[in-house]
Amino acid sequence: METILLEKETNVAKIILNRPDKLNALSPELIEDLIHAMSDVEADNNTRAIVVTGAGRAFSAGGDVQKDILPLSEKSPSEFMSYMTRAAVLYRMIFDINKPVIAAVNGHAVGAGLDLAMACDIRIASDQAQVGEFFVRMGLTPEVGLYLMPRLIGLGKAKLLCFTGDLIGAADAERMGLVDKVVTADELIPQTMELAGRLANGPVAISYIKKGINQSLALNFEGSLDAASQTQYQLVHTEDHKEAVSSFLEKRKPDFKGR
Repeated sequence: METILLEKETNVAKIILNRPDKLNALSPELIEDLIHAMSDVEADNNTRAIVVTGAGRAFSAGGDVQKDILPLSEKSPSEFMSYMTRAAVLYRMIFDINKPVIAAVNGHAVGAGLDLAMACDIRIASDQAQVGEFFVRMGLTPEVGLYLMPRLIGLGKAKLLCFTGDLIGAADAERMGLVDKVVTADELIPQTMELAGRLANGPVAISYIKKGINQSLALNFEGSLDAASQTQYQLVHTEDHKEAVSSFLEKRKPDFKGR
């Protein structure tokens, strides 16, 4: 993988977009490398939480104009859909993987870079970060943003950002709910890795909670309750649930194994 770095420590994997000279703009190669990395960490039973961040001063500047955006209009319909499918595969992998994924937004996250961050479960941003849905600036439409942004920040604000392509700072993004926490630049990776480690050492219930929350987006209240009951039945038979009960009764800290 030439365009990313994959680092693993204890139960946490860190995926680093590594095109700093291009502000980690998404290219076909970067998308394929990210798919490969996500497949790797999904299959790795020792990895129980994932951090995604960027090398250098940006998280991701969106689609690479020369490699990603310019060629789009020159593709045949089948070539176009084949290419777009690979990006969709990546977004779905991040959204669906049964492990928590945290975006450490270290700098600009715009266009497809912001969509990538939104596909993650949690977004922690540097106070130096700026975000924006730049698709409209290229005469294009957001992808993940059409679905997730209204659910994160509300319909009106989502339309405002998508219609204008305005860039907003980390503090405003946090107030809107577009990012979940803002920290100083030097604390971004330490605090993100600390949270990732905490989640990695949590019970297998975290993966079920992620799946349940995602599924609830397409369910009504009654359907969500029914799904939760089915999930609860599965969880009461896990080793982690038994360990939680035992540790509580024995007044000690639980030792979860993620199963």
